[in-house]
Amino acid sequence: MEDDFFLTNLELRESTETGEQKSGITHQSMKGMVLLSVLELAARGEPRGAITVLHDAGDRGDRYKDLAMALATDGWAVALPDLRGHGRTEGVRGHSAGLREVNRDVHEIQDHLAYRLPDQPKVLVGQGLGANYAATFAAEHPGVVQALVLVAPLVKIPFTEPTKPGGLKGMFKKLTPESPGTTGYRGEHLSSDPAAQSAWDGDEGCHGAISLRAVEEAKRSAGFLARLGDLGVPTLLLVGDADPFVTPAELEALAGGAVELSVLAGQRHHPLQGAGAGDVHAKVVDFLNRVLAR
Repeated sequence: MEDDFFLTNLELRESTETGEQKSGITHQSMKGMVLLSVLELAARGEPRGAITVLHDAGDRGDRYKDLAMALATDGWAVALPDLRGHGRTEGVRGHSAGLREVNRDVHEIQDHLAYRLPDQPKVLVGQGLGANYAATFAAEHPGVVQALVLVAPLVKIPFTEPTKPGGLKGMFKKLTPESPGTTGYRGEHLSSDPAAQSAWDGDEGCHGAISLRAVEEAKRSAGFLARLGDLGVPTLLLVGDADPFVTPAELEALAGGAVELSVLAGQRHHPLQGAGAGDVHAKVVDFLNRVLAR
């Protein structure tokens, strides 16, 4: 199944500083356009729907292949996008022009999937900041997705904003929306599995950069988590009891009604990778089988 992944590049519009669609396109030169990379895997057998997996800050879609294979085996078509500034996708590393931009891009991916699967349900899975983005999209676009799986959503944002240099240098150098801060992520924060820790720390496709604008908008995204109970969308919250960035108690406050919580023993911030990830993938598959009829 590893060889069955295929790459799609979506031609998207560049953004203004605040994330709106920028005008002015030249298709001949691609000026005003951005190529957003989406790794896809077709469903095994008759597709029951489509799932988009949104990665964490500094992350990339390729790291979710094992999850994609578990979902495809259960009949789901899966899309693993690299968000702007990540992986193969163009853009300043770690920079996002904000939630409007992310919502636009996720909507474009849903439209792309709907071309082949117009009537089947659509699902968003997100990890870390990707979970916040998934919740934001569902709140801002009611009716588009039929289920959510939010893994370690960030109720509090742990990222560090860039600081303005002091002294004479600070007089001439101003912070911009693209000024780089840091996620602070290290392998030991994300997994208790030494192999997974080393894989993250040595992965040249991942990075610790996150821009000032992206940090500011990440903080705004956390506010959408409190609205999950009002969406009426079946939602699974997953969190490791050893996660250094989000606690089970914080997510327990969000649970109830259509929102359920599962606490993962021994897991840290990225339970979809590393030792025990197969059990977590199975929880995702089981949840979708319960809430979305075949």
